Amino acid sequence: MKKVMLLVGAMLLVSTFAQAESKWTCYRYVGGEPTGGVVYVYASSKSEATQKALEKYKKLGYRVDSVNCR
Repeated sequence: MKKVMLLVGAMLLVSTFAQAESKWTCYRYVGGEPTGGVVYVYASSKSEATQKALEKYKKLGYRVDSVNCR
């Protein structure tokens, strides 16, 4: 029984670290002005979210100069 509880505890601990990413809402800017189109990405940090959003906008074919994620 102790082994089962230890295994369950270890699985919960690992799953907690695996889900450390947060959902970010990112907006694109063209010429310094906000434009329509919001994307959502999952990332561990703001810089990672910005990079993922840039890639997503480019993949969708949108023109983008910069991205702001919250």
